[in-house]
Amino acid sequence: HNVLVNVDPNVALPVPDWEKFIANMAKLLCQNQNTQVLLNARKGLYELLANCIPPSIILSTLCAELLRKVDDDLKHQINICAAHYDKRIQMGTKDIFHLEAFIAKFLVIYKNHLLKLYA
Repeated sequence: HNVLVNVDPNVALPVPDWEKFIANMAKLLCQNQNTQVLLNARKGLYELLANCIPPSIILSTLCAELLRKVDDDLKHQINICAAHYDKRIQMGTKDIFHLEAFIAKFLVIYKNHLLKLYA
């Protein structure tokens, strides 16, 4: 039986906890670019994977959050990087390696950008 439900388009859907977690991870990655941040991100990635969040979804959500936080001139480079590691996720077996490599690459790109900006 079909049931019609009136849905108010003005009501915001709640954001899942894993999306909030990734948004917070992106914020932390933009605040500090060091090995401790990378280690903490690895722990977060393990947590997301353990909760059955697909690695491609983790990568695309993280990339989208990072793109919201960076200058326009970095967005193309970050998208290319994300596409590269997404392809490696599809072909590989150790998802954590590719996710962590994406984060490490982002940290290098962003740190170099900040150094050029404030040098």
